[in-house]
Amino acid sequence: MARSLDLDIPTRNCAGLDKWLGQVDAGSLSMIFPSAYMNNASSMFGHSFLRLEGTDRLRKPDLVAHAINFAADVSEVEGGFSYAVKGMFGLYPGYFSLQPYYEKVDEYSNLENRDMWEYPLSLSNDGLERVIWHMWELERVRFDYWFFDENCSYQLLALVSVAEDHLDLTDGFDLKALPADTIRALDEANLIAADAKYRPSFATKLLSMSEQVSSAELTAAKQLVFDYLPPSELLLDETANPAKVYELAYEWLNFRYRHQGVSRDEAAKQLHKLLVARSKVSQKSGLTSPLAPTLAPHEGHKTAQLALSLGQHENTHYLQLSAKPSYHGRYDSLGGYLPNAEINLLELKLRFDEESKEVIPWHLNILEVGNYLQSSAVFSLAAWRVKAEVGRTNPLAASKDDWRGRLGGGYGRAWGSSENLMGFLMLAGELEAGPAAGHLKLSKENKDWALGGGVSGGFVWEPFTNWRTGLDASWIDFLAGNVGTSLKTEATLQWNYQTNQSLRLQAQWEKRKDSNGQMDLAWLKFF
Repeated sequence: MARSLDLDIPTRNCAGLDKWLGQVDAGSLSMIFPSAYMNNASSMFGHSFLRLEGTDRLRKPDLVAHAINFAADVSEVEGGFSYAVKGMFGLYPGYFSLQPYYEKVDEYSNLENRDMWEYPLSLSNDGLERVIWHMWELERVRFDYWFFDENCSYQLLALVSVAEDHLDLTDGFDLKALPADTIRALDEANLIAADAKYRPSFATKLLSMSEQVSSAELTAAKQLVFDYLPPSELLLDETANPAKVYELAYEWLNFRYRHQGVSRDEAAKQLHKLLVARSKVSQKSGLTSPLAPTLAPHEGHKTAQLALSLGQHENTHYLQLSAKPSYHGRYDSLGGYLPNAEINLLELKLRFDEESKEVIPWHLNILEVGNYLQSSAVFSLAAWRVKAEVGRTNPLAASKDDWRGRLGGGYGRAWGSSENLMGFLMLAGELEAGPAAGHLKLSKENKDWALGGGVSGGFVWEPFTNWRTGLDASWIDFLAGNVGTSLKTEATLQWNYQTNQSLRLQAQWEKRKDSNGQMDLAWLKFF
């Protein structure tokens, strides 16, 4: 107010604020981005919080800095459907809090195994002071927490905006505020002072170590970790590096203690023996830290998408417009995103075809989430996916007889590498409802639902830079309702020729009672 109105406002006197400022001792500010965590609905898009670094970073390194967090106040017993509904409709209270940064690193990087990115912000001394003072004002204030828009990322942007009069960082985030998009807003406002620092998670570091050892060294480490073989009894191949073996075994057993149910008593003695054995080896392991991904999260494609398609379905040509507010598909460019995950929400397709001669709602993809975690030498992981959708199936059928809702999912395994060639195979289940549900018999005995199970699988391959292709297939045997079998395949080729633009050629074929096929070419724009 004093800056805007040129008023002489008396100097404040607040002993509580002065004491708090002395404890915080803020010298700079960074935005922190923990990557997405697919096993928690609230973290599937990532998270963000601020870090207040001390004025003397030699005496007070980053790990003992303070973290500014905004989060919903959620009961420990709440979760699943209840959490999703309350979060979407702003029924949780949200609060700012201040806590040690090392606690957040332990929470995200070590416990949840999420890689973290640290973005230093460029603020003036006066701007930083205004942010700190405003944080003091907000620490006890209740907000309504909205999962998609007025969430952690949105509120932190609002906090940083008080640094300068011209900043309005929350402008344009009326419908959704995803963490990666809010970091882009900071970048576009020239507030990111330097390249982001990458902090790999415990799991990422362990996986990287396992990829740097030979098969003989890996086998030796397994004996130390799973059989608790005393290091003195370990027989190593003459080509093996014992330093590599002991360091990998130590981190592997420590990971099992922290994440896989191994008790402290069970692990402690062996961990001590591994440290002693390593101390007696003068040879260096040569193990290196994981390399940072080529692109930071804010450098990937944007999260909303429009697509314009030309295609043919059952000998009927169509023009289709589709749009979705978020987020990322298997065939989109991987830069800045989890390579093993896909999340697509509320994708609506409007179609104009030569049969109906009108624009009709064709399909709504309510939710599509997949986590294609690939197993490795040190991790045996499950892959899963779930999809909920509703739409029409045949342009030649009457609309009242030609729609179905579908809830399906799968659980299984994935192999390979999402950046190169990844394959997956799952047990699948499917529940359908509507006139076109299940295996149509085209008789009076038709039921408007079907329930069945089967298998699904496929692969995704990136043969050349920016080109991704793959196949998805499923076989479902409907055992209740409209009984019968369904076979479906989908082939995709996508050229991600720019960060935010792609071309996609896609063909689908489905056989229930009759065959049904379509093919289209789409131009995709991310925004």
